[in-house]
Amino acid sequence: MKKKLLILLILFKSINVSAQDIYNYDNTKKFAEYLAKSAQYELATREFERLVFMLPSNDTLKTSLLSMYRRSGKFDETVLRAKQLYPNLTIMSAASAVEYGRTLLLKPNYNAAKEFWEMNTQLSQPDKIILSATAEILQDNYKQANQILQTLKDEDHKLATDYKDLAIQAINIKKKNPALAGLMSAIFPGAGRFYAKDWKDGLVSMFFVGTMVFQSYRGFHQSGVKSTRGWIYGGVALGFHLGNIYGSVVSAKGYNKKSHQLIRNKIDNLFNSYY
Repeated sequence: MKKKLLILLILFKSINVSAQDIYNYDNTKKFAEYLAKSAQYELATREFERLVFMLPSNDTLKTSLLSMYRRSGKFDETVLRAKQLYPNLTIMSAASAVEYGRTLLLKPNYNAAKEFWEMNTQLSQPDKIILSATAEILQDNYKQANQILQTLKDEDHKLATDYKDLAIQAINIKKKNPALAGLMSAIFPGAGRFYAKDWKDGLVSMFFVGTMVFQSYRGFHQSGVKSTRGWIYGGVALGFHLGNIYGSVVSAKGYNKKSHQLIRNKIDNLFNSYY
């Protein structure tokens, strides 16, 4: 009997030690990092919460926790948790400040992000300039972004040169006028789409409207104004032509949006590669 009790006691202690070992700091950290690398952000959030509970003064863990909240798409929770971790946002660590500001950009709350970066005392001035310029570029305020970047020397920040080049590229983008595109297509089918560099749809519009107009003309020429064929083809041509005018306006807007999105994508890649 005593021997059985001794065996049970040893087993209980082994299980208890094993359970404690699973949840110790090192193992929890390894597991959290594994979850983060495998894009299991919600599960990683729980593990980093446990790590922050173990070491509440560790800024690196706090930054990782905020990053997991953001990557999970929980922007409101990220902002709330940041304020809980750092009741005084002015002294939030630089890495956490970037993470917090990035979340504000994604919400999007550009003014709040810029105000926060400006009041934070842990971020360097070059970082503040880059971050503020990022906010302006994401709002398509390229001239304002360029003015901000001109206060930064190229040698003061790794991203300075590339950011300046992209800001200049964005300023030099020639926007297409949607109203002009519509007017051009109203005068000549497909011309507005050609203007917006939408070559494929421009050719389709020109060919289709031209064909319908020609068939309508033949019908009226052969049978006069009572020509059923003339009215049918004419009606189809008119409907397609009106759609072509509207489509030209959309194409011009799409061209502008696509041009700006390319700049945003490049900025996003630079930003994420550095921070």
